[in-house]
Amino acid sequence: SSGINAEYGEQRLDVLYDKIYEESGTFTDVEGTGLYEVQSKLNHSCEPNVQVKFVSSNDEVSLVALRDIAAGEELSISYLSCCQLESSRHSRRKFLLENYLFECGCAKCKAQIDDPDVTSEEEDEEDSENEMC
Repeated sequence: SSGINAEYGEQRLDVLYDKIYEESGTFTDVEGTGLYEVQSKLNHSCEPNVQVKFVSSNDEVSLVALRDIAAGEELSISYLSCCQLESSRHSRRKFLLENYLFECGCAKCKAQIDDPDVTSEEEDEEDSENEMC
């Protein structure tokens, strides 16, 4: 009976990966992909309080606190790179909408709602002058 369950699970996983590819195309075309139960429950924030790390192996995920976290506070990760986190609200939200299909409403984005919509090209020029990323 466990052989039948394993085969069924593999078929379902194949269907899941096919559906992910239909939606994301080559977006998941990286060194590897994985589905992690805890990590998949974490929301994005442009000011995350935890970071996903592969501390001891390539298949075990650890969450590392980036700052003190209050009891009851939601844990959040960033879907953006360090450089993207430093970009304008407009650029961050544009990237997240195009690649993750949601509009960010985190505290940082809400606090910057009145900031000018700086384009990626303007930011790229500033970054090359400052060589931050």
